[in-house]
Amino acid sequence: MLSSLKRWWARSTDHATDGLDAIEAWAGQAGLRYRRDEDGLRFVIEAPSAGQTLRMEWGPPQRSYIAGDELRIRLDLNLPGAMQLLAMTRPLMERLEHETFERYTQEAQTIIDMSHPEEMRWLAMFPKIDLSFDKVLQARYGVLGVNTVLGMAWINGPLGEQLVKSTQNLLAREDPFVLMAMRGKMYLRLQLALPAPEPLSQCLAVFDAAVQSALQLTGQLPPGGGEWLPTASSSWLTPSALDEPASGST
Repeated sequence: MLSSLKRWWARSTDHATDGLDAIEAWAGQAGLRYRRDEDGLRFVIEAPSAGQTLRMEWGPPQRSYIAGDELRIRLDLNLPGAMQLLAMTRPLMERLEHETFERYTQEAQTIIDMSHPEEMRWLAMFPKIDLSFDKVLQARYGVLGVNTVLGMAWINGPLGEQLVKSTQNLLAREDPFVLMAMRGKMYLRLQLALPAPEPLSQCLAVFDAAVQSALQLTGQLPPGGGEWLPTASSSWLTPSALDEPASGST
């Protein structure tokens, strides 16, 4: 389904309409469920994928490190506990590391505050992946995970290639970007002021590479390949009625 979505995004660039109208027209042609709030400040698109529902949402941010509007993509893949992985733009990683250090230093805390999002807590909990095999990846991104072998296998391939490619377009300005596998799901977050078919298509290409790599690795893991670590805060909030599940969706 992801490859089909990407093809539809490519076709949508031919539409004469701009902005959310172009996105709504594409969704209608693709037979996807599209909803926009009354003020036109937020939309949700849902599409079936691998027996689950891929959810793409654009609107006000759910993370303080994103200024302005945010694009989010989520897909439940039933990943095992060992697949706890995080990739983000390097400026964002350095910023969050600095904020975390300052907060714990000033407050003299000795334990991780569970009210902080996983992105911040994982920076203190999990080891980083050595990206020296690719100079562009090393300069532009940071990657970490509970298992460094899986983390390296996840990033060293099509996903890494897509991230390098994104430095020429989608992430040329190094806007805050997060790609995360946790609690069985894959998430993407991107600071995106103006949604349009082209950047959304590029996001789907990165997301697809991350999903395919994670599924391939999952197939190679032995049964009981890992347990979840206790990370209590939610990575996906539901702030409005737009987040209510579609009738008959899972």
